[in-house]
Amino acid sequence: MAGTVTGKNAQVWIAAHAGTPTFTNKSHSTWGIGDFSLTLDRGTVEQNLIGERGNFFDQGSLSLEGSLTAAKFATSGLSDLLDNMIDNDPGTYKYLAVSGTVSTDTDATYLSFYLRSCQVTGYDISIGDADTITEASIDFTHLLPQALTYKGHCIMDS
Repeated sequence: MAGTVTGKNAQVWIAAHAGTPTFTNKSHSTWGIGDFSLTLDRGTVEQNLIGERGNFFDQGSLSLEGSLTAAKFATSGLSDLLDNMIDNDPGTYKYLAVSGTVSTDTDATYLSFYLRSCQVTGYDISIGDADTITEASIDFTHLLPQALTYKGHCIMDS
């Protein structure tokens, strides 16, 4: 079963960190996020069986990838995403933490996520003219998918 979760009440926080993320004043409005997605994928493994009609299938690897579009990416002091991708100081920018919630009018916590161990994998800037907002399309991946859990309404890494 596949599904898409949408909600008009969405919040996202982002912070580059070395071990303990701090989300102070770096929310979706700070970054000017216009689009955000998370993709969870579970692969399968297959083994041929001798003397059986079918093969044996089991769960394969789990992965979590995400992307966002930011319109305020160049605002002074908000370089966490570029620092996480480029900076060689793992003591400061080793991980990217991404946290957020999407909700509806009737359910205040429809889906939440708290991902401490992410890494920016792509950063694409589209520059336009004076009638176009310059945007950055940013891709990230979760580094420790084996640590992901889903409890209640929250996807998180332990």
